[in-house]
Order: sequence, then C-alpha cells, then structure tokens
Amino acid sequence: MARDINPFRYGREADVLVDRTEELRQVIRAGEDCGTLFLIGPRRFGKTSILKAAETELTGRGIVVLRYDAEAYESVGLLAGALLAGAVRKYSSAFDRAHAVARRFFSALRPSLSLDPADGKITVSMGVEPGARRAEVPLLTDVLNGIERLAADDGRKAFVVLDEFQQVVAQAGERAERQIRAAVQQHSNVGYVFAGSGTRMMTEMIASSARAFWHLGDPLYLGPIPREAFVPFLRNGLESTGASVDDLALSRILELSEDVPYNVQQLASQCWTRLHESARRHLTVRAVEEALAGVVSMQHVAYLARWLSLSLAQKRTLKIVIAEPGHAKLAEVARRHDMPRTTMQRALQVLETLHFLRRDFSRTGATWRLEDPFMRAWLIELQAQ
Repeated sequence: MARDINPFRYGREADVLVDRTEELRQVIRAGEDCGTLFLIGPRRFGKTSILKAAETELTGRGIVVLRYDAEAYESVGLLAGALLAGAVRKYSSAFDRAHAVARRFFSALRPSLSLDPADGKITVSMGVEPGARRAEVPLLTDVLNGIERLAADDGRKAFVVLDEFQQVVAQAGERAERQIRAAVQQHSNVGYVFAGSGTRMMTEMIASSARAFWHLGDPLYLGPIPREAFVPFLRNGLESTGASVDDLALSRILELSEDVPYNVQQLASQCWTRLHESARRHLTVRAVEEALAGVVSMQHVAYLARWLSLSLAQKRTLKIVIAEPGHAKLAEVARRHDMPRTTMQRALQVLETLHFLRRDFSRTGATWRLEDPFMRAWLIELQAQ
C-alpha cells in the first residue's frame, strides 16, 4: 500500500542521511576528542544536515553542542553574543545558576540576564557593545575562552559548530584567523567545527602555510553522494507510491541534478508528487523530464529576477559556462568567444560571490559549475523563446 508522506526533503535539515556515515563519524569524533575540523562543501550538498545529525548524537552522549550559522548574524559581535547566550543557557537550567555562570566565566563581557515570565526562557546580553568592527573578533575569542573555562569547571565537554564560517573572515579579515587560532589552540575541553560553503575561501584558509589556520585541524571535503548509494534511496522512495521505476529514470534524475543532493531530492520530490497524484503507475525518463519542467516553471520568477540583475558581461559568461561545462582553460575560452580574459575573470568572481557558480576542485584542476544545476534548463528554454 502506498504511503501518503513524501519521503524526499529539501530546503531544510534532512532527517535521513544518505551515505554520509564516514563524514558523520569524523564530525562526531571531533566533538568527542575536543578536536578541530574544517568541513568544506558547496551549498546544497547536505553539510548542515550532517551537522544536525552530529549534534543529536553528541548531545545524547552528554556533550554540550553550540551550533550557529554565521550568515544569520549581521556582525561577528552579534554571533559572539548568541554563543554566549547559548552557553549560559545550556550549562544552567535555573536562572540563579545561569546568573552565577555568566558572572563567573564571562565577567569581562559584563553579561546581563533576564527571565521571560511567559515561557521561562533565559535571555543573555553583553554589557560590552561591539562598537568598532575591530573589537568584534576579540569579543568572539573572549566568549570562546569563557566556554573553555565553563566546560572545564562543569565537567561536560563543549562542541562549538560555526557554519558558513567564511562569513566571519569576510567581515573581519584575515586577522580574525590569527586571533581565533590563538584562542582555539589552547583549548582542551572544547571541540570545534568550522564549516563553510565558500569552498575556495575555506580552502585558502587551511591550505597555505602563510595563513593562521594552517594545520590547526583536519580538513573534511564534502563531495557528491555516490550514485550507488543514492539509487536505492530514490527507488525506495518513488516506489512507495505503488508505481514501478525505470533504472534509466533514476539515472536521469541524477544526471539532470548533476548529483547535487539538494537538487536530487527536489526533482525526486516532484516525481513522487506526480506519481502520487496521477493515474500514472510507471516512472520513465520522459516523466522525469516533465517533472524537471515543472520545477523550472515554479522557479521562473526567481530565476528571471536573478538573471536580470546581472550585467551583460556576467550574462555572457554564465552562458559560456553552461555551453562549455567543465572547461577550466579561461584564456582559451575567452578568446574563442571574443571576450577579454580580464572581463571574463571579473565576471566569474562576481558570479561566484552571488552564488550563481561554484568552483569544484580536484586533482586535475578547478572546474566552474552552476550552484543550481536546474538553472541550465531554464536558461536554455529562455534562449529558445
């Protein structure tokens, strides 16, 4: 009997991980050993879902997990404030205990506490205003040092997870790396994961001996989920509708999605919905392509708005990347398309910053790819019209 719940989730933290056992194990080990790990992977590859699963596991083992997304905060100072508040709340359930913890371990930050009578939630704020941008990173390191002292005194290890960490360095500059390293390398009761989707920026942080994060921790690069693992997951989910599924249809889902986990789930979800809501009892390659057309149609307004925001050179460059996927010889491509190399280089940098493109790194070199592979189908359709 077919189930009524769509098993394919995207756009939020997944409850089920497909073939991320080794990556999850390494994150958990960093938490248990109070080590430092750099988790680097493009957007849409499931990085945040791995971190959520690790948080659940480590919390069950008695480790205090403090997980925050740096992009959710307007400044490094606000991120520091959120970390401080989270540490105080998680290490103390009662208001009196929280007040004592805040005063003892974070006294330099002059914390103040309040209690919401409606829900009993403890709110913590810093008496030190971030003020000038140059003061924000010392605030963050003061909080990290306070968490180290608190964890040592309490007896429960802490695990600080900073997602989209490249945002901290983008805001505060390379000096942030030196200041954070000076604090982190002295901690023995706190583990760290610095995670980021800015693959080039994150890689530059840890790959150069001239940078402060050189050899600070282990790198973990997140790649696509192997097809041999994804195919059974897709088949089980799609067959839950009661329909049969062609092997070629499953391959087509992965091809059109370019193996990006988010897009695989998005297209599979659309296929599942169409099977579930129609009389069609068989998933074919044609049905998959029709499902993709449906996804692209739903995204049309968003795609068009983003497209119209680009300059002519950026639009030309994006078209070239789509027409010549995987080509990395910039000078040769620019010459063939009668475009100055420097113009194309600047356009690529902007398109990367705006999350149109990403760079995949391998042993053979770097390759430009679309962050959202479905935009390829949309742009091809736009040009045809």
